[in-house]
Amino acid sequence: MMGSIEEQLTAWEEYRQAKLRADATCDFLDARIAADAWVAFLNVYLDDDQKLPAHRAAGGNVTHFPVHRTRVPDVR
Repeated sequence: MMGSIEEQLTAWEEYRQAKLRADATCDFLDARIAADAWVAFLNVYLDDDQKLPAHRAAGGNVTHFPVHRTRVPDVR
């Protein structure tokens, strides 16, 4: 269910301010804050079962591949 106009405007203003700060400082942490504010803004428009996680889990979507499975064995 979509949030009220006030919720929409509040989420937008929080994102806008965070983005302006990130653009001004070029600081990585400010950019992360702006990204979280963007997710909060998007969540205003998504149904409860489709909402994005408010904060990313540590490690993100990066996986480590086992080296022994990615290299062809030397068969001389």
